[in-house]
Amino acid sequence: MNEITDRFLIEIGSGGGTVGHIIDIDATGSETNSHLSLGPSAPGEKMCERGYRHHRFQRVPFRTFVEYHEIEKAGIEGNAPEEICSYCWSNTLNALEKEQERADEDVSERIGTVGYRLRWKQKGRARDEWYDIMVRPETTMAELDKLVCRFTTLNDLHLRMYGLEEEYLDSSLNILPDHQYEQAGDRSYARASEMTIADVSDRASLWEGDRLSMAYDFGTPSHYYCIVKDVYESEAVNERLNESNIIASTDTAAITKEKRP
Repeated sequence: MNEITDRFLIEIGSGGGTVGHIIDIDATGSETNSHLSLGPSAPGEKMCERGYRHHRFQRVPFRTFVEYHEIEKAGIEGNAPEEICSYCWSNTLNALEKEQERADEDVSERIGTVGYRLRWKQKGRARDEWYDIMVRPETTMAELDKLVCRFTTLNDLHLRMYGLEEEYLDSSLNILPDHQYEQAGDRSYARASEMTIADVSDRASLWEGDRLSMAYDFGTPSHYYCIVKDVYESEAVNERLNESNIIASTDTAAITKEKRP
């Protein structure tokens, strides 16, 4: 339990009477709500999207916080204490349960070697329209971009960037279509044709239930997102890609199913 509680801090804002929020200091992704932060970025990732963060907010170890408030918790378990945000608590419990499930299934040994069924949706109309795209580990993000743009109104004139979860103004993947990469002139970005699904999986530990996103038109950012619906070994991916009812395809990926209004 020590390694779990050492991983999390409790962040306390300047306002009196507010609950503490859980911060995961081991998180590698960019801050989900970083565009709401004031001043320099605060360390770690807040486990809910309520409120905002500030680098001057007080942060104390989980163990210290529960001891000070005489909370009878050895770790993040059971129901949330009233001193800690219940949304953070629930999200943290879910994240830890998912990590344990993946550890039990040796998921880390398979990441980067499997294919996925990605269900792509547009924010605001997820129930009305969606598309399933099968990808192999060697599928490039450029191929995925080609298929995503096929069922959208996006073309080479639209700025767009691929990232994780619901990233908007910032992206922890920094993947740009090739023509935008050339125009950006910033080598901190990744060229879509040189980044594969296996590369993304290795960086993001991508597995069933996880999400990718594609933000576009950054002035008033909108986005498509996908949920990893299924994980497939190579032979199963090949079987799906060789089916006769493929809607559209590239060399290593295909739109296999759709719901349209």
